[in-house]
Amino acid sequence: MTGARNSQEAALRRTLEGLWRELAENQSASDDRTLQSIELALPTPAGPLRLASDSYGLPHLLVPVAKDTKDVEDRRSSGVHLTTRTLLADDEMVRFLDLECRRTALTGVFTGLVADICTVLAGTEFAPEQAVPEALEAWRELLGGRPQWTPQRLAGLYGELLVLEHLLAVDPGAADTWTGPTGAAQDFRTHPNAIEVKTTTSVQGRLIHVHGLEQLVRPPAGSLRIAWFRLKASAPGVSDDVPSIVERCLAAGEPHTILSRLDRLGLPALSSSEIRAASFSLIDQRLFEVDEAFPSITPASFSSGVVPAGVSGVEYYIDLDTVASLDGDLHQAVRQFLGAR
Repeated sequence: MTGARNSQEAALRRTLEGLWRELAENQSASDDRTLQSIELALPTPAGPLRLASDSYGLPHLLVPVAKDTKDVEDRRSSGVHLTTRTLLADDEMVRFLDLECRRTALTGVFTGLVADICTVLAGTEFAPEQAVPEALEAWRELLGGRPQWTPQRLAGLYGELLVLEHLLAVDPGAADTWTGPTGAAQDFRTHPNAIEVKTTTSVQGRLIHVHGLEQLVRPPAGSLRIAWFRLKASAPGVSDDVPSIVERCLAAGEPHTILSRLDRLGLPALSSSEIRAASFSLIDQRLFEVDEAFPSITPASFSSGVVPAGVSGVEYYIDLDTVASLDGDLHQAVRQFLGAR
């Protein structure tokens, strides 16, 4: 049942993205107050949901409510607003809750929010005027805005997805080990092992940037390895890209878990030009064991075994050319990481 639900959610997201893309392509830029909309086959007591696109090509969800519903105006998240408006739909004036995405960079997260709302409204007796604000509140943290997805940032995500793809080839249920997007110290964690991914598009050198004193702390009874990749960035369509590897991972593993991680990263829709801005070729890869001899700064580096009071935000660099890499390939490493579970 879980696998079927995950597949249905992934299919719903693809449907939403496809419909919004069609609406945007047919939208006129002559009037910034005009919405191009289409009925979604999901009824509510006040009528069916509608998807819409504005003159900027940004997506909206229109949720019909009773005509006497109180006005709603929630603009606390700069990237997504919730208001009420009355629109002409199928030759009839209808009152809607208008959930509006206001930033292209948030369209991927917005799709996840709308998919959640559709699922709630389809499966419960919640009134839309209750369900929509509650869903927006639950997603509030993810809707505050995210940095731009530069080619360098895309390369970092691509490196993590390379590891995830290998993990899913061994165990289709391994998506839950991708812990980096949840704020964990390392990118991948299982009991008792961890993997940290470092990616560069530089043509020379193996200098890595370590974020914080916890990133290279080994699990007490396990291992910590660094998977290092050198990628060559190319123009869109020349080689592999983030949307392509995401689709492969979704097909190989648990879509719900993978999509939730991408939502936490604030990844825009896979069809967006921002995400398709670069493609990547794998030029070199190395594996490193973080052991007692590995150069690092952790709380154990201090005489008391704890970070001195007043010290915070520590970042540093390590030259991996000073460290011997491990034998073996990435597939072997992920099998050891999973304990071939």
